[in-house]
Amino acid sequence: MCSTKCFIIPPHILEELAKRGNSSCKKTLNDTARITEKRQTALNHLLQREHQESRGDRYIYDCKNTYQQRVELIIEEGGEFIKDETANEAYKTSGFVRDYFKNAFGLNSIDGNGLDIISNIHYGENYNNAYWDGDEMTYGDGDGKEFTDFASAIDVVAHELAHGVTQFLSNLEYQSQPGALNEHFSDVFGTVIKQKYLNQTVEEADWLIGDSVVTEEFPGVAIRSMKAPGTANEFDSQPDHMDNYYNGMADNQGVHINSGIPNKAFYLSCMELGLDDCALIWFQTLKALWRTANFNDMLETILATAQNLTEEGNVSERSVEVLSKSFSAVGIISIVV
Repeated sequence: MCSTKCFIIPPHILEELAKRGNSSCKKTLNDTARITEKRQTALNHLLQREHQESRGDRYIYDCKNTYQQRVELIIEEGGEFIKDETANEAYKTSGFVRDYFKNAFGLNSIDGNGLDIISNIHYGENYNNAYWDGDEMTYGDGDGKEFTDFASAIDVVAHELAHGVTQFLSNLEYQSQPGALNEHFSDVFGTVIKQKYLNQTVEEADWLIGDSVVTEEFPGVAIRSMKAPGTANEFDSQPDHMDNYYNGMADNQGVHINSGIPNKAFYLSCMELGLDDCALIWFQTLKALWRTANFNDMLETILATAQNLTEEGNVSERSVEVLSKSFSAVGIISIVV
């Protein structure tokens, strides 16, 4: 579950930019506690939700630069586009994400029960983030200095909505290795859906997360890189191997940091198996994981999942071999003989 700070821009990046004098990043950090409390309330009542079958309709609300959600409904499912391009983009990108999960895996919206997809745009003033709060999506416009227009970035939208998918399918807790896996699955489906949206092959893709929301003044090219963890920006401390695993307490014990390790394994797997086989394996693995699953649990589960999908003829016969090699390359070793 995303019990804390489940945002596209990690707190440590906002903190470093705030230290350099970016007041908008400082204000964004100050809003974190209130959002965290709201999300925790939603997650605490997860099992008490009434699962009413719906259609996964989209609703776009304009926050009018306030720090309140659902201020004014401006587009709903089947409605016409308006003059606000951010609203139009939020409608299109959220629909693309919803339809991908439906068409690829038969998932009925984010929760499997047709949960309506609520998107709030123009949140706050110069707000440098986007987040899933356990119920709905909220996007800032960015300050125009470091970040810009989060709702228009397909990988950002997919990453955050995938936190919702994880919430309902496995509810991975948001700390240490389960939290790193939570972030990992969001990056996985962020990059998968980005490549589908842009009609790219795995060779053509840049494997960057958040490259379109950073400006030229931002000290880097993206928020994260799945191909080369640790290289996306000046503050990118992601390791790409267990030898460099972060054992500190910051970042909820490294949820954004250590996700670079399985991210690199996913990239390596895709380069040999292709995007569709890997996406199916990862999705079925996510369904099989549980709240406290760690990296070793992930490997054991993904190998068993791949074996089952291979026997069913749904993925390459090389899947188990390739996955074992990819995870071994980042220092996550199978103990299964």
